[in-house]
Amino acid sequence: MTDDITREPLARAVLAQLARTRGPNDPLGSLAHTVLSGEADLRTAASMSWHGSALHASFAEAVADRDALSAEERAEFERQARLLHDAGDLAMLDVDDADDGDRREEGRQR
Repeated sequence: MTDDITREPLARAVLAQLARTRGPNDPLGSLAHTVLSGEADLRTAASMSWHGSALHASFAEAVADRDALSAEERAEFERQARLLHDAGDLAMLDVDDADDGDRREEGRQR
């Protein structure tokens, strides 16, 4: 991941979805809009108490939901997460590097 989260395709898609579905009057929608607009980076936006409290509550809910999954359901989510991660790595490859096997390592740019 880069220091600029908005350059990461998956992170940008999640932020865009939050901004679109939650709106500016919701703390997570506001956080997403703040980051996507360039008003603040993710760390700064998350440190704002309204945003940070909402992130904490959402994270706690997600952890509880994850813990309630069966082993099979959790394995499937982990498999899908790996696929998304790998797809993101491949998307970050420079087209010029695609033919240069010495500069690639398991789909990741050096």
